[in-house]
Amino acid sequence: MRYCADTWFLLQLFDKSAKAIQIIENVKYGKDFLVIPSVCIVETSRELARRGITQKNIDGYLDNLEVCRKIEFIYIDRDIAREAAKMSNSHNLPLVDAVIASTAKLLSCIILSADGHIRLLHRKYVDVISW
Repeated sequence: MRYCADTWFLLQLFDKSAKAIQIIENVKYGKDFLVIPSVCIVETSRELARRGITQKNIDGYLDNLEVCRKIEFIYIDRDIAREAAKMSNSHNLPLVDAVIASTAKLLSCIILSADGHIRLLHRKYVDVISW
């Protein structure tokens, strides 16, 4: 299975949610694959800092994800930007959510998210899983 992480998933993983840990273990040791849009790095870092987590611990958490060969950080390219603009305009989505959704759509991934804006796109553009 190919997954695309929303910030929600990265926070669930940081908080050691059993379901998030199960998914990441399937990625690391199984056949699954995870993409993380670069915008989620910004949102995750911001939220963890707001919680009082030190920058050193935030960097360590994100660096730990980056070393797995089956996790890929995806940066906004022209195709993702164009698709995100279309989704944002068509569905009045916040731009960050549109970038995540367009990344998942273009890379044929299931989004791991509980975000209401992204869930609106379920089955129309992408599949979305949350718990």
